[in-house]
Amino acid sequence: MKTELKFKGSRKYLHSTDFYTWFSTAVCDENQIVTKLIFKQLIHCQCEVLLGQAAVGVEENIVGAVQLLDKSNRESISGVIVETDTPVDESYPFDEDKLVKDAEIISSQQQATAFCLNDCTTVELVVALTKKLHNTLFSLNKGKWLVGQLNFCDELPIVYGSLSIKTTRMMQNKFSINDVIIDGKRFGTVQFIVGE
Repeated sequence: MKTELKFKGSRKYLHSTDFYTWFSTAVCDENQIVTKLIFKQLIHCQCEVLLGQAAVGVEENIVGAVQLLDKSNRESISGVIVETDTPVDESYPFDEDKLVKDAEIISSQQQATAFCLNDCTTVELVVALTKKLHNTLFSLNKGKWLVGQLNFCDELPIVYGSLSIKTTRMMQNKFSINDVIIDGKRFGTVQFIVGE
């Protein structure tokens, strides 16, 4: 399977949330959910995804990994994301700051909370809120905070009341693990890393 993704906003790399949405809508069948997405580096070109046995032995140009879970039988399938030389030709408008401008940050709890928005996906709010929390509490002199890994134990809801990100672990201000809490229920974690 090959991606046909666009750059998000002014970025010149493909965004983690677009991979998540693509897997959820174009790859997963009706019983499958994305439980893990790992990114090893920024991705600048379209990718090919190899699942199951097709991924065995592949070593070149691997830029990430994915795990899908079948909710009906609890079986999971893993795969790799391989960057190709096919360029990304288009971008689409996206204002990440607008999504989280009214977010509440509680510094003492290392937590940020926002409320359901109709103009973005849930995963987009997860990442935008994590980024706002990090840029507010863990600002950097060099580099920027990027998604390293998304881990979800359940399908992200489309409709909800509140979404919170709580930093549970910060290592040398370069790597963090953050709980994703939606309407009081923990849905998984997002890991942020510092990149250029």
